[in-house]
Amino acid sequence: MAVRDGETAGFVTMLPDPLSERQVRLLTRARMHAADFETRAARHDLEGSYPLENMEAMKASGYAHMILPEALGGEDVSLLELCACQEQLGQGCAGTAIAANMHLFTLGALLLDAQSGPEERRARTAAGLRMIGLQKQIVAGSFSEHGRAGAYLMPSTKGRQVPGGWEISGEKGYNSNWPAADLVSALVHLVDHPAGDDRVAIVSAPKGTPGLESAGPSSWDVLGLRASGSYDVVWDKVFVAEMLMPETRPADEFTEMSAFGAWFNLTTSAVYLGVAQAAVDWTLRFLRERRTATGAPGTGGTALANLPGLQYQLGEMVALQAASRSLIRTSAESWMASPWSQEEARVQRSVCKYVTSNNSVRVVMLAMDVAGGPGLYRSAGLERRYRDVRGAKAHPPSDMLALEEIAKGTLGILRGTEPRWG
Repeated sequence: MAVRDGETAGFVTMLPDPLSERQVRLLTRARMHAADFETRAARHDLEGSYPLENMEAMKASGYAHMILPEALGGEDVSLLELCACQEQLGQGCAGTAIAANMHLFTLGALLLDAQSGPEERRARTAAGLRMIGLQKQIVAGSFSEHGRAGAYLMPSTKGRQVPGGWEISGEKGYNSNWPAADLVSALVHLVDHPAGDDRVAIVSAPKGTPGLESAGPSSWDVLGLRASGSYDVVWDKVFVAEMLMPETRPADEFTEMSAFGAWFNLTTSAVYLGVAQAAVDWTLRFLRERRTATGAPGTGGTALANLPGLQYQLGEMVALQAASRSLIRTSAESWMASPWSQEEARVQRSVCKYVTSNNSVRVVMLAMDVAGGPGLYRSAGLERRYRDVRGAKAHPPSDMLALEEIAKGTLGILRGTEPRWG
């Protein structure tokens, strides 16, 4: 049996009509988590604390591993379904939603490795995913480093070959989910690798591995997404056995991975779409409930919903949301139909990230404009969304790099072509 959005679902979603019972169940679970997490969001935001109870709830419900195949402990959720669920989850605690996303998109991108490439790589990746799924493990990791723009292109964290494996040293920022993590991963540069000095790999180690330490909450004192637990992590001569090393790739090839662009940029865009939707819903309640101080005697004033200027602002918010929702949906459908080539990924992921991130920021800014003074209060819940949504602009690619990628991809100019400017 199928149901249509608005009949049984009763909320806005990017999934196309008609919704199946399974999809309604997936979305309803995401919304139940969001409603629960919202009750604690203000406290964790104020304290800058990680809501471990939220991650435990998602592990228990299956949400945290839903994108894995059933044989690996998951629910076979597609990229589009994950984006739709993350839109709902982002309407509760944005810090939790983005932290969950960093774990989920990593598993999603790894799935492509488990389904393609050399047999040895497929077997190794599948075994790792099976362990994560069946043991309900959480992954924390990072491609980023402080003081080094574009560390996801070539990191300063180094791996050096030692007897029996590799020794990893460096410092990574933005390691979301550190408090809940079982496994910690990092993008590293493998120095003097036999295949060439440009080789990189995503290495992983159990959280308790000697030499693997976090600076803790003091390293994540930030404007928004304060509940994501994105702490700094130091890798101090951490040993990774040769048999546990993943396949290496040239740095340029890694950055062009279709799966990385799709699973990262589309799912993070969906989280901030959810943050913005929470601001839209807040605005709707505000306009319907708040009244002007003047009006016909005995009427108690006029509802703000009747004021044309505020209607225009709400109309822009709804239009921007519809555009973002449609773009994420069509982008996910495009990748699912045929994973993007490197050239397609450059343009598609950049278009989606650039358009949706700017739309989400604009939507919440409009909500703050409509709210005026009441929107400034922490107790109202809107100013937290105003801070959280700024995270949309912090993820790669930046606006300027995204526009460059879009233009060069359209012109057929390869990445790295010199001169870069002019």
